[in-house]
Formats: sequence, C-alpha cells, structure tokens
Amino acid sequence: MAILQAVNLGLRFVLELCLLAALGYWGFQLEQSWPIRIAAGLGTPLLAAAIWGMFVAPKAAHLLADPWRFALEIILFGLGAGALYLAERPSLAAALFIIFLINRVLVMVWK
Repeated sequence: MAILQAVNLGLRFVLELCLLAALGYWGFQLEQSWPIRIAAGLGTPLLAAAIWGMFVAPKAAHLLADPWRFALEIILFGLGAGALYLAERPSLAAALFIIFLINRVLVMVWK
C-alpha cells in the first residue's frame, strides 16, 4: 500500500505541472497580439504557482485547512481544465480534471 501512496503523491506533483502547462498553453494560444500572448502564457502559470505555493503546498506559509484547501484546488484545476477547453482541447480538459479528482480523493482516503 505504501508504494501506491507514493505513486499517488508523485502523480499529484505531475498534475500540478500539468495545471501550469495547461494555463501556459491557453495563454499562448490566444488570438491576441504577441505581447498579450506572452504575458498570458507566462503570467497565468506564475500566478497559479504563487497561489499554490502560498496556500496549498505542504510547506505553504499560509496553509489552508480543509475544506478551504480542497475548494481552492478545485478552483485552480477547474481553471486549468477550462483553459484547455477554451484552447480547443476538451479531451485533455476532461482528463486533467477527472484525474485530479481521483487523485485528490485517494490523497484524502490515504491520509
């Protein structure tokens, strides 16, 4: 069981990276001028990473308690899935959100 828990925590980290990639992909796919695409493609992942680091990460300075932490994670991953959907990648959007939910439920069960 410990191996599955470790794999699940590794998947959680990969999902966090996928969230950042999804937001960056959305930003760079905007049909705007290149300065706006660069700002959105770099800015949205940086903002999400800052929020994650401040409130969700295990060593966060202001770690939120559940259920607020879980709500913030749903919001962030919902934004990531929404960004993929807007970038015309609905299958990836659904996969990101569903895998996140399964992963998060397993994290809560195995805590």
